[in-house]
Amino acid sequence: ANKYKIDVAIHNHPKPSNYWNPDMFMEAVDGLSNRIGACADVGHWARMGLDPVKCLQKISGRVKSLHFKDIKEEVAGEEERHDVIWGTGSLDMEGMLLELKKQNFKGVFSIEYEYNWDNSVPDIKKCISYFNETVDELL
Repeated sequence: ANKYKIDVAIHNHPKPSNYWNPDMFMEAVDGLSNRIGACADVGHWARMGLDPVKCLQKISGRVKSLHFKDIKEEVAGEEERHDVIWGTGSLDMEGMLLELKKQNFKGVFSIEYEYNWDNSVPDIKKCISYFNETVDELL
């Protein structure tokens, strides 16, 4: 990464991935160049029982990109916590955005919306509207 002056991002996936927990990620990159960072998937953290805001804090300075999403509230007896329109689910969207602002994040946001495949564009537009409105309020 240093030799070619490129940033590299490791994406977290759920268990049994080696990097499902930000502590494991930080241990793996300890002593390595800051060019090696994280592609933080906040939904995967939440599905693993982790607080995405705290996870972002743990990897401060290493966030290169995000698979940013909001997910359905946890419901007893239901296994899937699918993506929902930003601001309508269980994640602390404002808390995550404020943490990224605190970190002076300048990387890439990817809207990851893997629900309602056949007609997801209207929902994605609502995510963009939520982002624009929320960022305006927070700044």
